[in-house]
Amino acid sequence: MESLEKRLSGFLSSKRLRQERKLAKGWSSEVWLCSGARGKKSALKIEKDKSPRLAMAERETENLKLANSIGVGPKLLGFDLKRRCVQLEFVEGKTLSKWVFECKSKVKLRKMLDTLFAQAKKLDEIGLSHGQLGGKGKNVLVTRSGKPVIIDFEKASSARGARNANQLRAMLFLNPNSALAKKVKEILGENSAEWL
Repeated sequence: MESLEKRLSGFLSSKRLRQERKLAKGWSSEVWLCSGARGKKSALKIEKDKSPRLAMAERETENLKLANSIGVGPKLLGFDLKRRCVQLEFVEGKTLSKWVFECKSKVKLRKMLDTLFAQAKKLDEIGLSHGQLGGKGKNVLVTRSGKPVIIDFEKASSARGARNANQLRAMLFLNPNSALAKKVKEILGENSAEWL
């Protein structure tokens, strides 16, 4: 397999994209911000040379197609399985946890949570388990307008039971040691019970 640099430059060239900056670096992949001829931004996820994860690009592509079919996740814009690249809609936003800690409005938080739980329930209904909606909320970005977008579908699976809404409930409301859950409860007060 060609090196990451060659695969990246080959994909960018084939799509007439310009590489802007690295957005994220994970265990098995890197995510780059790219722009097209008219300045339209997109995110490019590329598998690392020595990725321990098998079929990252295939899984991300397949799972994102399923999620997009119900209006969830960043839009899949293109992919090249030979070069191990997946091109996605660029979502400009803050991680869920960062957004919540900056949120001062009960109304905005409620609206965002309603939308996020509706997305999680849609994923549950089609049997697609994201698998990483717990923890610190890094796989949900919240845009400036307050819209949540679930990202990073490479570990998602249709083979295990889908409990996306339950994972979100545990992270946002049930973990007694979570600073995020405490902040949500502080903003919502007694209203937090309606999502349980």
